[in-house]
Amino acid sequence: MSIMDSLNTAQDFLNQNNPLTSDQQAQYKSDGFLLPATFSADGNGLPYTKVSSGHSGQIIRNIITWFIPEFGIVRMYINPERITYTHKKLINKDRTKGGYTLQYWGEQLSTISLSGTTGSSGVEGINMLYEMYRAEQYAFDAVGLTLAASNANTDLASKAMGMLGGAVGSIFGGGGSDTGSAIGGLLGGILGTDSPNNNALAAKNITSLAQLAFTVEMYYNGWVYRGFFEDMTINEQANDFLWNYQITFTVTQRRGYRVNYFPWARSPGQGPSRDNTPHSFDLNKINEGLPFPPGSVPGI
Repeated sequence: MSIMDSLNTAQDFLNQNNPLTSDQQAQYKSDGFLLPATFSADGNGLPYTKVSSGHSGQIIRNIITWFIPEFGIVRMYINPERITYTHKKLINKDRTKGGYTLQYWGEQLSTISLSGTTGSSGVEGINMLYEMYRAEQYAFDAVGLTLAASNANTDLASKAMGMLGGAVGSIFGGGGSDTGSAIGGLLGGILGTDSPNNNALAAKNITSLAQLAFTVEMYYNGWVYRGFFEDMTINEQANDFLWNYQITFTVTQRRGYRVNYFPWARSPGQGPSRDNTPHSFDLNKINEGLPFPPGSVPGI
């Protein structure tokens, strides 16, 4: 299966199955959302030179999809009007008497700025984006309630075992506090309420706010970005009654490989543009079903 076939299959499946079931969500999460092959650099050229021309094209609607921890897949109502990808390298430049010294520290975390309007979804579209932006707070509510219940049950069981141990100790003539505690500890161990790991077990295994916030994933047309939301700005306008937003998403990981999706695009792997530069898509396989007749777009 070609790169474009994989992308089209994934997008068509999403369009037909919304919302996804838990099994479908797990499958999409496990295989990276049917990502295309990631080409590697070698002695024969950069990765882009490995992308062959003449893909089988298909006109589809690519909508940004988010994977939110503990909640699953969330699809945007409408794509942002503008997406800005910012990449920076961390290089220190120091002036010395002998000239400049440069220190290369690798790459800084990339950022994605999404800006647009929620369109006809209005403020309810803003609600969706805002709740997605702070989803870790909602996800942690269940964790907090579970911890509170666990602590309450542990305290109640400990007090009950202490009282029972003291009562049993007094019956057998061991009224001392040490004897009562020992018997209470023995009973608690038998009943499974006084394990030395019980008090620390919940604290060691709970999901932290940081983990929930830092593992959001954005899927868009072959690229998958993992990271966290850094800020969100909402603007309500009276002149057109639209709700505008701007979201900054900081990237900690990028997967996948994105390829051309317009039928007139040409392959850059063949060198400078010429009249015979091959198209990214096989025109014989994409003219059928186009929303415009062949010949109405330059290059077709």
